Amino acid sequence: MTLPVAEGPLTDGAGAEGTRTDQPAAGPPPRRRIPLVFAGVGLLLVGLAVALAVVLPRSSAGNPLLTYAVVMTGASAAAVWGLWLAVDRFLLRAAETLSREAGLIAHGNARGGVGGRVPLARYGDLVPMARAVNDLSDKLAAMRRDVARTVADSTARAEEQKGRLAAVLRDLHEGVLVCNLKHQILLYNRSALDILHLTGDLGLGRSLLHFVVAEPVLHTLERLTLRVREGRHVNHEHGTTAQFVGATTDGRILLEGRMSAILQDAEPGSEEPPAITGYVITLTDATRELAALGQRDALLREATEEFRAPIANLRAAVETLADNPDLTAEERAAFDAAMQESCDTLSARLERVSGAYRDLVSGSWPMSDIHSNNLINLVRHRIGADGPATVTLTGLPQWVHGDSFSLVVLFGHLIRSVHALTGAAAFDLSAEGSERWVYLDLVWQGAPVPSATLDGWLAEPLPDALGGLTVGDVLQHHRSTAWSEPLKDRDGCARLRIPLPPAQSPPSAHIAARPAGARPEFFDFDLLHQPLATSELGRTPLETLHYVVFDTETTGLSPSGGDEIIQIAAVRLVRGRILTGETFNTLVNPRRAIPPESVPFHGITDAMVADKPTIDKVLPQFRAFVSGAVMVAHNAAFDLKFLKMKERASGVAFDGPVLDTMLLSRMLLGNDGDHTLDGIAERLGIEVVDRHTALGDSLVTAAVFLRMVEMLRERDVRTLDDAIRAANILVELAARERAF
Repeated sequence: MTLPVAEGPLTDGAGAEGTRTDQPAAGPPPRRRIPLVFAGVGLLLVGLAVALAVVLPRSSAGNPLLTYAVVMTGASAAAVWGLWLAVDRFLLRAAETLSREAGLIAHGNARGGVGGRVPLARYGDLVPMARAVNDLSDKLAAMRRDVARTVADSTARAEEQKGRLAAVLRDLHEGVLVCNLKHQILLYNRSALDILHLTGDLGLGRSLLHFVVAEPVLHTLERLTLRVREGRHVNHEHGTTAQFVGATTDGRILLEGRMSAILQDAEPGSEEPPAITGYVITLTDATRELAALGQRDALLREATEEFRAPIANLRAAVETLADNPDLTAEERAAFDAAMQESCDTLSARLERVSGAYRDLVSGSWPMSDIHSNNLINLVRHRIGADGPATVTLTGLPQWVHGDSFSLVVLFGHLIRSVHALTGAAAFDLSAEGSERWVYLDLVWQGAPVPSATLDGWLAEPLPDALGGLTVGDVLQHHRSTAWSEPLKDRDGCARLRIPLPPAQSPPSAHIAARPAGARPEFFDFDLLHQPLATSELGRTPLETLHYVVFDTETTGLSPSGGDEIIQIAAVRLVRGRILTGETFNTLVNPRRAIPPESVPFHGITDAMVADKPTIDKVLPQFRAFVSGAVMVAHNAAFDLKFLKMKERASGVAFDGPVLDTMLLSRMLLGNDGDHTLDGIAERLGIEVVDRHTALGDSLVTAAVFLRMVEMLRERDVRTLDDAIRAANILVELAARERAF
């Protein structure tokens, strides 16, 4: 494409792009030269008028012609002065302003998004020049967009080819296949033929799913798609790769594979995440390893089962001897001791073998660390919008260790089984951490599953699971079990609880702790002191209200000193449930540099917010998200101050009731002690996961607030008005303390 250029060379220096390097001859610019001409003419006329005025009185006889000459000379001088003012105001100043705006447009169009506009009504007779500047601006923006698009397309194609080639070269010792999103094979190597035990060619353009079982491949691609869509691939330990276990379609070969997504970046200026255009799969033959594992499973299962009969016989013999009156007391005691020792030995051996079997099974099955939110979202996708039930993600996120695919299949099967048994159509699925386990809880309205029914489910084969795995097999692989019980804190509800091993190396364990004192207690008494709701909302019990718990990250701690919001996140809280699947989370372009000293507090850099929307675009979306809900935050006045200062620019108002967990902590726990979010969570026994981000802090604050609602009820603070009234008292006390 040929681009139009101005005559003369262009500079790449500090000037605007496209600025000409050839300069006019030395001398005063027109803005200074023209005033000199007008001033010279005006002074000449004034001097002439003064001279005539001096000469005129000396004339012996008054001469009307001389008087007229003096008057006209003065009038001419005044006219010249007036003409200068008009020229300066309506031409020269307008021309100078137009030149500056043209320079701003040239600089502002660096990204080529939209051409800058000059307001035509401002320039009067210079409207043709202003219109010409606008036309040039549009052409400049279009030219830059074309250049950027061409460069981006070429770069994307080069990066795609580079990514494919690098993946193939890196994994040539394994079977390698490159596929598009239709699963058509674009490239493969000889090792892939050997591993799949194919004598002919795979066939370029043929579907991979003709040779490999579809479910594990589709599931793994869905995991990567969700990871990339949410932007987690940037900081994820495995980036855009994930492991899976699969099989050939004839079932003869079990495969251990790794899928790597091929990404294409979004258009410049777009807020969309990168798009997955295909994937690279590397395969190894795991048939022998998994077959040996299956044989050991069968052997250990047989051995452990055979122990039970002798133990039962020994115990029966002991009971029989106890009822035999023919033995003397000494003989009975010795016989009883020997039999009991044998029973204890066999029981201990059984426990040791069973424990070793569980360790062997769980240690040999391919597993990885999984974020509970991702696992639950995959379960929701598996159930689907047209499924028999809806699944709601609730609670705080946790990290677990397991086989993602088999767990998703397991929970999908259990949800359908509970639905068929109880008729329940709505389920909550959450993760709750403890010292040794992470419990996945499936909650529904209705009766719990009877133990006998649940035991029968353990032998049921799972649809789509590899190798005919049953419910019990998946639980055994994870050293787990399952039980159902009624919920004590939710009348009429029951849950199915499955413990899973915690993650071996969760990413949150590697995040540096936020420096102490990152955000001081912030008091703006006008913001903190709120009027009572004095309506049905104010009389509503706290546990039945709809809340949005939010948090912000900022460039610094001084909202009035120029600091700006760089991230807003929030989560819904409805009837005591943290709806982790209903969140608001976005980065914000602050239109200023983020101070390097603040980056360790929030981990957000200038590069991360460079292409994000500005606060005037984000706040209307956030206001819509919190509509109709009571807002909750920790140290709420700090966040509210930033929001209030941007209300006029964004055209929204945050005038609803707000509750502050820091103030509630002071009311419940006293002024002394640690009232930071970490300190309160530790005292309330709340495990902190994914801390030090706006969304992570919102989730922790939501869990803290739920515990506080229970404590407030014991203090007879039951309604929203009660909570606001109690908070206002603390604000008044704080104001008086600061006054003294």
